[in-house]
Amino acid sequence: SPSQRLARLLEHHPELKIPDTLFIQDTIPLPFIQVDTTWHIDNLNETAFLSKDRLEVSLQRLFDTIYLQGKCNSDTIYLEHQIPVEKIKLVKQDKLDQLISQIPWIVAGIIAMALLIIVLFIRLK
Repeated sequence: SPSQRLARLLEHHPELKIPDTLFIQDTIPLPFIQVDTTWHIDNLNETAFLSKDRLEVSLQRLFDTIYLQGKCNSDTIYLEHQIPVEKIKLVKQDKLDQLISQIPWIVAGIIAMALLIIVLFIRLK
């Protein structure tokens, strides 16, 4: 089969294998999250803000109601994977090598033409 022939060729000529690396970038988006809640309290007089990394929380009092808002900003994680692979180097023959590889066929054709001419020359006599 062709795969067996290729494996045998690469076994005898390892210089045809070229090591290479594929780079694959993967993206994982993290969603935006937001939560609101409300309750009554009489003793809170100030607005409070809390912020850390992606999390932001604010606590605000308006009259007899407290507003608590928290949100977590969206984010994206980028992952890079490196996968080693082997490529096969294609070697093309130049014109001289092609001509040399066809010499047996050219010689066989000339001999066949010469034999044909000799046979026709003998029969016509």
